[in-house]
Amino acid sequence: MPSLPKKYHINPSVKILRDVNSVKFHVDNDDYFGTAATLVHLLQEQLAEQIKKAPAGEKNLINKAFKNLEKDLILLQKNYYIKTKKKANHKTAKGKLKSQ
Repeated sequence: MPSLPKKYHINPSVKILRDVNSVKFHVDNDDYFGTAATLVHLLQEQLAEQIKKAPAGEKNLINKAFKNLEKDLILLQKNYYIKTKKKANHKTAKGKLKSQ
């Protein structure tokens, strides 16, 4: 059965993680690594023609690097999550700021 052509378009000028709110959305939904893995895969597809033109040794290294990066991101997605850091409170034991 022949594969159907893909019906999506990649607009390279659009950034998925545009700002703090976008990053917060992906972190809150625990899909930051999955989003990054998808972007890596789409980037590899977009560069496929240029990769084919590379010398055989370089082509294998490039494809291996993309595959390893995608695997690493999927592993992170399955096993880890990102949470925001709490800002450190610079108070001493008596409640005064160190600068006072």
